Amino acid sequence: MSSRKRSRSGKSNRWLILLICLGMVLVGLLLLAPMLVTSWVRSYIQKEAFRGKMEQFFGTKLQGSVTLAPLRWTGDEVTTQDAHAMTSSGWRATVSSLHLALDWNAFRQGKWHIINAGADALDLNFTTPTPSTTSVAEQQENEVSSKPEATVTSTIPAWLRSYLPSRTEVDGMNIDRLSLQYPGPWRLTESKVRLGAWQQGELSVQASITGGVIETPIQLPVQPRPIKFNLIRATTRLSPEDLHLSEATLHWLDDSVITLNGHLKPKDGSWNMNAQLAAIPLREVLSDDWKLRLTGMIEGSLEAQSSPKSTPVVKGQIQLKNGVLTALPILDKLATYTGVERFKRIILDIASADISGSADTRRFDKIIIQSNGLMRLEGSLSILNDQLDGRFMIGVTPETLRWIPGAQTHVFTATNPSGTPGLVWTPMRISGSIDAPREDLSERLIGGAGKALLTTPTEIVGKTGEMLLKPVLGEDLSKKPGEVLKSATDILTKPGESANKASELPTKAVEKGLDLFKGVGSGLLGK
Repeated sequence: MSSRKRSRSGKSNRWLILLICLGMVLVGLLLLAPMLVTSWVRSYIQKEAFRGKMEQFFGTKLQGSVTLAPLRWTGDEVTTQDAHAMTSSGWRATVSSLHLALDWNAFRQGKWHIINAGADALDLNFTTPTPSTTSVAEQQENEVSSKPEATVTSTIPAWLRSYLPSRTEVDGMNIDRLSLQYPGPWRLTESKVRLGAWQQGELSVQASITGGVIETPIQLPVQPRPIKFNLIRATTRLSPEDLHLSEATLHWLDDSVITLNGHLKPKDGSWNMNAQLAAIPLREVLSDDWKLRLTGMIEGSLEAQSSPKSTPVVKGQIQLKNGVLTALPILDKLATYTGVERFKRIILDIASADISGSADTRRFDKIIIQSNGLMRLEGSLSILNDQLDGRFMIGVTPETLRWIPGAQTHVFTATNPSGTPGLVWTPMRISGSIDAPREDLSERLIGGAGKALLTTPTEIVGKTGEMLLKPVLGEDLSKKPGEVLKSATDILTKPGESANKASELPTKAVEKGLDLFKGVGSGLLGK
């Protein structure tokens, strides 16, 4: 009996030992499973099948196609000589010397963690999709998506798949040289890029761009070539459908600064941009003969937007800071004639306007040009196909008109309730073309002078006229003020009647008289 019991006890002990050993083996396998999975993955990612997997994965994510050169592994770091990508929205990318590393500690925690990613160069080129290129891209995309994933994953043992990470994280990426081309043509070169961290599920990625040169299709009439900007820094957020520019700081000339923000949607070709301008030299937008006459700095804000179905539209508000108008012969004449020395160098304390434009149409509203204690101009101006249509109110101090016969009593008689107190006002029209503008103030000043002469006693006209005209016409002609002013008035207001008497008039005096009064209107406008 005892021997039978001992036999049963021995068998139970053997089964117990066997179960313990099996349990230890299972525990060992469970403990070694991560190491086995890691070892298998390390081996798998160095195979050609992995490169095909990556081309398929990135091609699907980008909704296009991706081609990778052979991968070279050195420890945990992989490099490829170049990579090419094309999206159905029109973007083409070429990456040179791409490199990255895998964090295997994170792999054991259930996620793909890519670190130390970077590239020597990234070249981006956008071409507006055409029906043919779109169909080719869609065909390539369908080919990629039609490949059953099982053909790629079938090489992975089923029992290992549950151990593979299901999340992906990228610490970021540095690109040493960025080149970007966009229709226009717009071009960005020699920039450095830092892509921010990204994790699976996010639809966009942050990017910071520093340095570089932006070439634009914008060419001002007085500039010999299109404008180029120096990019200081730009912060953007990129997604497949949208490029959101959070802020970009550009330098143009000297200390000028332009700050931008906006959106670009490459797929539908629409964009909108806001710009803040500071310290833009006025001389860069003026012709050579005006660069010494009008100086100052342009500041303001602009908003521009466009889409394939509409022409670009620009609107905003601009000001001229530290504006000075000088070195105009007519201003010197006005200073001499009126006794107001400030006409020789007019300081523009206020010079601002709201602007808008599209194609061949430009409009300037809420125009204000003011020189404190001297004059103020208010109004609007529209330009359509280079034709001018402007309506203004111009106000001057009564002292300015004191020596202009008839100006205050016959011309500057309008009211402007919202205007600056202490000024006398008159309306003014601007017409003609950009190359040959016309204004109606000069003729009305001449007409006012003529009316003043007709209603003033001859003796007073003689004495006052001699005093007024001597600085401009000289001593001989100033002794004939009535003849000079009346002749000038008749030529402008009664050209038919005056033509027959032209030979009897003091021609030189008349010419100078006309120039003088025409100059008054132009001088008050700073022309």
